[in-house]
Amino acid sequence: MEPFFQKCYTALVDAPNGSVIWWHSLPLPDGRRVNGHHPDKNLQLKMWAAMQIPEDGGLRGKKVLDVGANDGFFTVAAAMAGAARVTAIDKDWSTWPANIEYSCRAWSVAPEVVSGDFLSRPLGGLYDVIFLLGVLYHLENPSQCMRRLRSLLVEGGVVYVETQMSQMETPLPVFEYASDIYPTVAIQDKKNLELVGISNQLFPNEPAVRNLAYSYDFACESLSGPHNAYTRENPYRQFFKLTMRG
Repeated sequence: MEPFFQKCYTALVDAPNGSVIWWHSLPLPDGRRVNGHHPDKNLQLKMWAAMQIPEDGGLRGKKVLDVGANDGFFTVAAAMAGAARVTAIDKDWSTWPANIEYSCRAWSVAPEVVSGDFLSRPLGGLYDVIFLLGVLYHLENPSQCMRRLRSLLVEGGVVYVETQMSQMETPLPVFEYASDIYPTVAIQDKKNLELVGISNQLFPNEPAVRNLAYSYDFACESLSGPHNAYTRENPYRQFFKLTMRG
């Protein structure tokens, strides 16, 4: 069996479980890789590297929640990095939970897979680490999200946030409202407003992320830096590490 965090692959596989749409380029144990939607088939591996979580035991003994887990790359990665318990939650996707179930079977991991809205769906217990990757800018109410995150974390727990960013140049905290009629950084996709995770809502600038963290008593650390090929190659997106304070 090849390692999960394999840096190269022998071939790309389309629709390994019959699902036409795969967003994640999931490594497979035989050295192949699922042909995900993005042209960069190393995109999710670069995102993992941006978080600076060691592949070998970096989450050992931790309880992890993957919000907006989609095809399950980060759910499986958390298990492979030693997490004691992993919960994955998502909703509204035509391929959910079929793709993540395939991903977990392929790697023989058994996370809890939950369907529903993470803002209101009951979840059992508290978590040490939460992944909020590609989720924040889809939400209508970032403040509600932050309250929910606090309620799900242990003291000192960590949230890794990856988000589309506003490109407005101002030192003030700004959320850019996604639009189909104004030239915002990405469209709103108004026709899909009822589908959480499809349409866009609010794109923060960096001061907005820092202010949101401050408002809800999180320390905020930007994960930009020389280790972060993902942000260098995708300058409209950024990673942050939020640590809950008492």
